[in-house]
Amino acid sequence: MFAGVSVLLTNRRVLRANLFVEGMLIGAVTGVVIAALRFFLDTADIWRPRLFAKIDSVGEILLICAVMILFAIILARVVKFDPQVCGSGIPQIEGMLQGRTTMFKPLRLLAIKFCAVVMTIGAGMSLGRAGISVQFGAAIGNFFTKKFYGDNPQHESFQGSFLVTAGAGAGLAAIFNAPLAGVICCVEEMRKRFSQEFLIVSVSAAVTASFVVKVVFGVRPVFETITRTPLNMPSVITLPTAEMAQLLYSTPLKFASMFILLGVICGFLGVLFTKALLISLDVYDRLKLFGTRRFLIPFLLIVPLGIELPQVLGCGNVLVDEILVSHLELSLLVTLLVGKILFTLICFGTNAPGGLFLPVLVVGALIGNVFARVGGLLDIFTTDWTTLFIIFGMAAFFAAVVKAPITGSVLILELTGQFGHLFWLIIVSGTAFLIADLCGSEPIFSALLERSQSKK
Repeated sequence: MFAGVSVLLTNRRVLRANLFVEGMLIGAVTGVVIAALRFFLDTADIWRPRLFAKIDSVGEILLICAVMILFAIILARVVKFDPQVCGSGIPQIEGMLQGRTTMFKPLRLLAIKFCAVVMTIGAGMSLGRAGISVQFGAAIGNFFTKKFYGDNPQHESFQGSFLVTAGAGAGLAAIFNAPLAGVICCVEEMRKRFSQEFLIVSVSAAVTASFVVKVVFGVRPVFETITRTPLNMPSVITLPTAEMAQLLYSTPLKFASMFILLGVICGFLGVLFTKALLISLDVYDRLKLFGTRRFLIPFLLIVPLGIELPQVLGCGNVLVDEILVSHLELSLLVTLLVGKILFTLICFGTNAPGGLFLPVLVVGALIGNVFARVGGLLDIFTTDWTTLFIIFGMAAFFAAVVKAPITGSVLILELTGQFGHLFWLIIVSGTAFLIADLCGSEPIFSALLERSQSKK
C-alpha cells in the first residue's frame, strides 16, 4: 500500500517537473513570436499616421485606395485557404478546450495568421492583437503537445489541454507584459478549473513569455504612457497623491458613488456593445457580403478616416497614450468614442483576423475620460482625477464585455502598477459585471463560440 502511494507521489513529482519545463519552452517560443508581432504592429502605428499626413493630392488618395483593394483581395484568398485565420482566436480556443472544435496544422495557422494580422491591423483596421496572441500561444502549445505526447488520447485530454491553455495565457502575458493576468485568464476565461499542475505550467509559461518580451527584446509596454513616462513629459500616473488619497478615503461615500456610477454606465454600454458586435456579424451575412467585397468596406474606410480621424485606426493603444497626456476637447473625445465604436463594429463584422481586448480597453478609456470631463464641468471633481477614471473605465468596460472582472482588474493593475487602487477597481469592475449579468449579457467570446457552432 505504502509502496503504491510512494510511486504515485513520485510520478506526480515527475509530472510537475515535466510541466514546468514544457511551460518554459512554450513561453519562450510564444515570447519570441509575440515580440515580433508587437514590433511590426508598433512600427505600423508609427508610420501609418505619417503616411496619411503627407497625402495632399487626389492621385495619392487613389493610390492608397488601390493598395487597400489589393489588401482586401489578399485577405479574402487567405481566409478561403484557411478559415481558421478568421476572428480573434479566443472562441476557437475555448471550443477546442471544450472538445467542440479542432485546431488543424497549428504552425501553418500561426504563420499565415501572423502575416494576415500584420497586414490587417497594420493597415488600420480597428481590431486587437491580444486575442490573436492568445491563439498564437495556444497554437504553440498544441504543436508541442503533439511533439511530446503524439496522438495519445489520455495525454491529449490531460497534459495536452494544460499546454494549450498555458500557451494561451503566455500569449496574453507577452502582449501586455502582464504575467499574472495571463495566468488568471487561463483559469477564469479558458479552463475555468484549477489544479496545482495547471498552476505550475501556466505560471512558468506566462512568466517566461513576459521575460522574453520585456528583457531580451526590450519591447515597450502596450500603454507606454501608463507604465513609462518619457523624459520630456510630465508623469501622468501619480495617483493617489497625498491630498487626493486623503480626499478619497476621508469621503469614501462621495467617490464610491462616482465609481459605482461609472461602473453602471460601463455596464449598460458594455451590454449594448456586445449585442452590436453580434449584430454586425449578422448584417454582413444578411447582405450576402462575402469574399473580397466583405473586406473592401473597412479597408476603403481606412483612407478617409486616416486623413480626418487617424486616432481611431489600429488597435488604439496610441490613442490611450494621447488622451492620458493631452487635454482634448470634450466634443473631440465624444467623436473619438463614437468613431472608435462604429469602426470597430464595421471591422469586427467582417470576421477579419483580429481580437477585441485592446479595442474594448480603448473604448473603456474613452468612456472614463468623457465621464471625468463631464464631472469636471459639473464641478463634482477636478481634472486631477481624469487619469483615475480612464483607468477605471478600461477595467469596467472590459468586465462588462468579456465578463472576466478578475482578469480585467489584474490586467489594469499590472499595466499601471497602481495596486493601491485595488479596492476601488474591484468596486467599479464588479458593478459593471453585475449590470451586464442582470441584463442577461453573455461573455462575448462564449457568445461568439455559440454563434459559430450554431451556423455549422
